[in-house]
Amino acid sequence: GFSVALMAAMTLGAGTDYAIFLVGRYHEARRGGVAPTEALAQAYRSIAPVVIGSALTVSVALACLVFAQVGSFRSAGLPCAIGILATMMAALTLTPALMSLAIRRGYLEPRPSRTARRWRRVGTAVARWPGPILVTAGGLTLLVALPLAGMRVGFNEPAATPSSTDSNRGYVTADRHSAANELLPDVVVIQADHDLRNPAGLIAIERITRHIMAVPGVRAVRSASRPDGKVPEQATLSYQAGVLGRQFEDTVDSLSQRLKRVSELDGALAQTQLAVDGLGSGLRGGSAGLADMSGAAADMRAGIDGLQRNVTTVSGYLDPLRDFVGRTPDCATNPICSTVDRVLQPVDSLVQTSARLDAGTVKLTSGSNTAAAAIAGLPQSVTSMKDALARARSATHDLLSLSDTVGPQMRQLTDYLNEIATQFQGSAAADFYMPQRALTDPRYTAALSHLLSGNGCAAYLLVYGDGEEWGGDGAKRAELVRAAIREATKEGTVTPVEVDLAGVGPVTADLRRFVAGDTKLLVGAALVLIFLIVTAMLRSPVAGLVVVGTVVTSYASAVGASVLIWQHLLHHDLHWAVAPIAFIALIAVGADYNLLLALRIKHESSAGIKTGIIRAFGGTGGVVTVAGIVFGITMLALLSSSVLSIAQIGSTIAVGLLLDTLVVRAFIVPSIVALLGRWFWWPRALPRRTSAGSKTPVRVPVTAATAAER
Repeated sequence: GFSVALMAAMTLGAGTDYAIFLVGRYHEARRGGVAPTEALAQAYRSIAPVVIGSALTVSVALACLVFAQVGSFRSAGLPCAIGILATMMAALTLTPALMSLAIRRGYLEPRPSRTARRWRRVGTAVARWPGPILVTAGGLTLLVALPLAGMRVGFNEPAATPSSTDSNRGYVTADRHSAANELLPDVVVIQADHDLRNPAGLIAIERITRHIMAVPGVRAVRSASRPDGKVPEQATLSYQAGVLGRQFEDTVDSLSQRLKRVSELDGALAQTQLAVDGLGSGLRGGSAGLADMSGAAADMRAGIDGLQRNVTTVSGYLDPLRDFVGRTPDCATNPICSTVDRVLQPVDSLVQTSARLDAGTVKLTSGSNTAAAAIAGLPQSVTSMKDALARARSATHDLLSLSDTVGPQMRQLTDYLNEIATQFQGSAAADFYMPQRALTDPRYTAALSHLLSGNGCAAYLLVYGDGEEWGGDGAKRAELVRAAIREATKEGTVTPVEVDLAGVGPVTADLRRFVAGDTKLLVGAALVLIFLIVTAMLRSPVAGLVVVGTVVTSYASAVGASVLIWQHLLHHDLHWAVAPIAFIALIAVGADYNLLLALRIKHESSAGIKTGIIRAFGGTGGVVTVAGIVFGITMLALLSSSVLSIAQIGSTIAVGLLLDTLVVRAFIVPSIVALLGRWFWWPRALPRRTSAGSKTPVRVPVTAATAAER
């Protein structure tokens, strides 16, 4: 559609100009008394070089667009070039044929007009005062071009279309019910050379995410490390420290309660030790004689029963410690558990010994023979029992001393971990860490399937901005995001193989770069071709430079006026397509006008350059003015379009045509020709003024002296 529309505008403008040129030159010849057939031939000979030169300039410049990077320009280049060449062929063949048919029927005869006389007066003024007129006209064009310095190029496509379109209404509704640009995230694809589905890979992704979040204008980032735009609380070291702190706190509280039972154990052991001492005294008394053995045995049995009850009581106190030792893995490496175990071993040995004593007293009461044997072994057992009790009490004291030292340290560690969790709760400074076991959580794997590729070697990040996504904000932010990724991956475990950005912002950034390059290509090619073709046709590089300069002046003034109207008065940035398309259209017609005027001055310069200027004005002024105004009014019709870019293109071309027709072609070009004099035609030979009776002008080479004559 773009190619067809541009080709239609180009062929319409060029074809209209070519036809008006032919008809206007024919009318001029007829008013001079030339026969119709000869008048048509003269018009053809005079206008054909202009048509050919202009068409070649524009078509070759358009053909250069095949090297453009913007698809719409690239696809429009060749069709428009072919359209201009076809228009040229039609102007050189079909238009003269149709004019010939109309002439035979008397339909193309000119009406009386005073236009030529008025334009001769303008030409006379220019020839008489070229300096002041050039300064005035040049100052006017410069003044109109001044707003060009503050030109802002707009890439906001929704703003260039009516707000009533479905897409624009959809964007407005989305922004009203959700965060800014929720439908327009920039998608960042980072390709790595290894699988990122591990804690180290997720740490690297979080590092990149944080660097992107630091970019001005970035509202949120969704990545594998923060699927909903925020780091999961469970994935922060502060949260994990808090969990460990709470677990340690529970363990310390439980251990403190158990250590209180150890103090009770020490008292029970002291009572048991007294009982053992009493037992020893009894055994010493029993050694006085076997006569008292029965009574001593009875006393001993009573003492043993008391001892067994005390030992049973002590053993009951130690059941929680036995549970603690049994549940603690690697008890030998745990200082608290190993100390408790050393306490339990003597106590268990004491229980076993009391059982043996009980069995011995039973045997002692059974008979004197067995009593004597039992009494012989009892002192050693009592001694062992006393040693076991001493070791048990020593271990108990060690355990209590250790608890006094380790307990405060564990409490301090618990308080520190809880403080970390409290102070860093909800803070972005809490270091990220996702344990390996979390990667198997179904809730997290569902998010990872959308933010990591199937093989885990590519990460997807969704970047949400809070500015104008379609305008310069999005494009600038895309470049800053790319720079942030480079900075984030200078060190770490991830070195990207490739980084790609998609979305409105990155596309706008690419489009800005491509449009700038394509515009430079188009302008450069067109200006070089205009210079070469005008130089070849006028045989003067000076004339080529003048025509190129006036084309640039006309274009700059047109864009400057458009910036003033649209940007400063109507508060709309110029659409990115306005400047290049306006340039194409303006060179297509502007080169025609300037080339037609220059060739006519050349043709009439045999009577002197100033006389040639006056005659050229009389012959081409009305024709060029009509052509420019007609085409300009046609372009103004585009202002009725609801698409902003089309309206801006139409107004820019229309203003450019009017400036080129009424100012540049009417005053600037002829003023420069008058000021340069014969140097305008350097280095070709100039014709002398035709003397009376002479039909062939004498050509004189340009010198300083001859130039001074004019």
